[in-house]
Amino acid sequence: MLIFEAKVALFEKLRSLVPAGTQCTFAETGKADRRHQVWLGATTDDELEPVGMRQGTRKPTAVTGYVDAHALVISPGDPIAAERAVYALREHIAEACRSVDRASVAGLVDIRPESSETDTAENTDGAYAALTVRVKIRGRVT
Repeated sequence: MLIFEAKVALFEKLRSLVPAGTQCTFAETGKADRRHQVWLGATTDDELEPVGMRQGTRKPTAVTGYVDAHALVISPGDPIAAERAVYALREHIAEACRSVDRASVAGLVDIRPESSETDTAENTDGAYAALTVRVKIRGRVT
């Protein structure tokens, strides 16, 4: 539940930080009708590792998970502008990670962008740049 609650907190911060005119949704809408979009995608609970040896009580567990944050920018005939805009959205995603109040999610230790991947293409409809930022979430639960 920690990873999900951190994802919700990240979404709330992201909604408040993305520029006006950028559609920000919790999940992919499946529509490409907006020129600037940001959404959260797959969630992975990667590691659940006991970190304490208390007898007779629940052991603390270190939790590590990942959330993929996606952005898409469409720019008519200008792939450089599309990629530049998607990098700007990447900075908003990073800022949202830094802005999450760790005390608002029980057990949250850290939330930060770990890696990103950008793809740019041009077709008859225009140019687009797509971004995926892998956000690492670490916490401890009992």
